[in-house]
Amino acid sequence: MKNKQKFTALSALLAVGMTALLGSCGSETDTVTDSNAVTDDLTAAVTETAAETEQDRLAELGERDFGGMVYTVLDSNPNSAMHINFPGETQTGDLLNDTLWTRDAVMEERYNVQIDYVQETSRGASILRSSVLAGDADFNLVFATGGELKNHATAGLLANMLDMDHLSLDRKWWSSLMYDNLRLKDTMYFTTGDINPTMYQIAACMFVNTKLVDDYDISCDFVKEVRGGTWTWDLVGELSRGINQDLNQDGKWAYLDDMFGCIGCFSTYLMPACNVEYCTITEDGNNLSLTAVNEQTVAIVDKLRTVFEPTNPRSVGSDFADSAFKEDRALFLTVITECAVIHLRDMESDYLILPVAKYDEAQEGYRTGVNIWATAFVGVPKTAANEATGFITEALAAWSHTNMRPIAFDLTYKAKTVRDERSIEMLDIVFDNMCLSFADVYDFGGLSSVFWDVLAEGGELVSQIEKITPRAEEAMKELVNMWGSTN
Repeated sequence: MKNKQKFTALSALLAVGMTALLGSCGSETDTVTDSNAVTDDLTAAVTETAAETEQDRLAELGERDFGGMVYTVLDSNPNSAMHINFPGETQTGDLLNDTLWTRDAVMEERYNVQIDYVQETSRGASILRSSVLAGDADFNLVFATGGELKNHATAGLLANMLDMDHLSLDRKWWSSLMYDNLRLKDTMYFTTGDINPTMYQIAACMFVNTKLVDDYDISCDFVKEVRGGTWTWDLVGELSRGINQDLNQDGKWAYLDDMFGCIGCFSTYLMPACNVEYCTITEDGNNLSLTAVNEQTVAIVDKLRTVFEPTNPRSVGSDFADSAFKEDRALFLTVITECAVIHLRDMESDYLILPVAKYDEAQEGYRTGVNIWATAFVGVPKTAANEATGFITEALAAWSHTNMRPIAFDLTYKAKTVRDERSIEMLDIVFDNMCLSFADVYDFGGLSSVFWDVLAEGGELVSQIEKITPRAEEAMKELVNMWGSTN
């Protein structure tokens, strides 16, 4: 457990102001660590930030005194070095740590509550299971991968978040599209939101190599296209056409030594962006219907293959990012935001981040697929489904949206100079439209694998889906029967 020294509300708010100012620096080397070096301008920024927060969800929640109760988060995190979801004991000058530290200090003083964390890198699932089955309320919240929480949900270990007082899962600090797609039988067990900073690392996006844009004299105002709703795969195909080159002339395509217009052919990220739903919730909200194949889906697959062909090599590890894009041999790269930190940290050329392109201009809005295997998802243990848990969870999430979302750009570009200020606006679109469906989580009958194979290797979609349809429908039926049965 973690016990933090309590600071006054003024000190906490000063820290908020510091992080707001640091957010514009974009480099860890510029971080200010002396909290005494505060100017009148900083104080003004703090006051403004606090005022904005007060006008939002915290003001709606009102004042509460929880009498010093301990609110404990279980961080079931197999990759704790990369996915940092809670602060250390003190402020360190690190942008993420200090923002999380400040958030908890503000919450603790405002609501008279102690926020603690327990991190488990390998035993989180078993610890939560043992706690809930024993009827213990050891944890108020759990951070885990979507792959882990999906099992907790069907095992009856998680609370129905829709029944919890104060949680507003359709609002901007939670994923509104997950709210739409993960509710079945008036029950929802997990989601993601700004309360968990790993959320900023799991979102699908498109990187644009701006050096190649200049080299090939490509005339396109990418941000204008996104704003106007015209950033589509037709446009991507048009802009990338003719760039593919078999540089070593061996008759094969390889990320290590060839030139590409568009790479990153992952159905996990491409299909959600085109608003493809492998299955949908029926109108009465009580069942699932297989909708993986229809005229629109087939047209989308054909269009994507046209954009990516004739290249589409299977990646070996992360060679598509580590070599092709990083070495200026790919114009567009579709992957998750975390790629900027892991693979592109020392890339010399500049790039722009955009939402993944839409299928066509008629499609309503952009959609952001996510990586479900990162510790970015949130659930409430069944034994902690009380009013206090809902209140504090909501307050943490709302504060995080106001004060942590603005630094997401700097987290994405950790230890880098700012690439392009327009990416800040584009990232906000990416994060606001994160989506996940039951099929994405439970992969009924191997649906995702079929789309992956067809996109990457060719083949006919309809016949491949027909082969697995009985298996997929049976898996869907099993989930529907289990979902909500333990409430």
